[in-house]
Amino acid sequence: MRLVIGGAYQGKKEYIKRKYGIQESEIRQGEYPVLSGKWDSTWRCLCGLHNAIREIMQKSPASACENAENTIESYVNRTINYLSAIAERIPDLIILCDEVGNGVVPIEKSERDYRECVGRVLCILAEQADSVERVYCGVGQMIKNTVDITFIRHGSTPGNRRKQYIGVTDESLCAEGREALLSRRMQGIYPRAARVIASPMKRCLETAQILYPDIAPEVYPEFRETDFGLFEGKSYEALMGSDSLRPSYQEWLDSNGVLCFPEGESMEQTQKRCAVGFERLLPTLTSDTVVIAHGGTIMSLLYLYAEPQKGYYDYQCGNGAGFVCRVELTGDGRLHRMRVDRKLV
Repeated sequence: MRLVIGGAYQGKKEYIKRKYGIQESEIRQGEYPVLSGKWDSTWRCLCGLHNAIREIMQKSPASACENAENTIESYVNRTINYLSAIAERIPDLIILCDEVGNGVVPIEKSERDYRECVGRVLCILAEQADSVERVYCGVGQMIKNTVDITFIRHGSTPGNRRKQYIGVTDESLCAEGREALLSRRMQGIYPRAARVIASPMKRCLETAQILYPDIAPEVYPEFRETDFGLFEGKSYEALMGSDSLRPSYQEWLDSNGVLCFPEGESMEQTQKRCAVGFERLLPTLTSDTVVIAHGGTIMSLLYLYAEPQKGYYDYQCGNGAGFVCRVELTGDGRLHRMRVDRKLV
């Protein structure tokens, strides 16, 4: 659902016709209620939500027992329920609404209540909408835009299968890893992509080639895996069996992975590096973007940015698995909110 707001006679209808290819026949004027026979696929835009809200307030008067606060809340709820019923039939609905909160405050209480109700409804819709735009003199300004981004961990490598710490070692995928990725792609597990972002490591670039062969990946060096330092290329068993490395490894385990890897990176250093890359990506982020990176990269980014916030290791995923997220951006490309929509397993 898209929300388009602006003052009266600012060209909102002509703007959505031009930008979204809407025809006049696909636009319905705000009215309440919309009869069931009119809820069909021939219209895509509700024009004049503020008029529908006025009708709701006139045709559905509050009961005498409701106080002023409850009365406005009741009108807001009725409006949202009304719009939700329409949006169920028309998922790509575009709603046009005048902003009525500016200017001199009306003397009549009913007009003040009307303005407050419209304002509250718009706040709720702005939270729910995929995009929010304001139109002034026919020119649109994006206030909020929602895009999809998918994080995928690379396929398995020989070191992964041996359960080794593989960070800066530039391994290629193993045969089993390639076969698993091809099988999952044929099953339709991975979403479509318009753009692919990848770590510079071979295992990520090879994964990108297998999953999205027609898209040249954009390489982000900041998304490389953690440098495991002295633990690089070693398994749990090898580290616990080493007289020289066991004490430092046990200390790292006891810290829940927070301590710096000896002669390598810490969790915090990896997170900061990944954040630099993500902040660089955000202003150019478009929907259906896929990021192919490492377990440490994905855990870092979701730990830092996803809501509701969880622990770092809550975002672990296997080779070829990942997360699909909904990212809400402000009009100037800053992050408003990122939420995990589902996990790819």
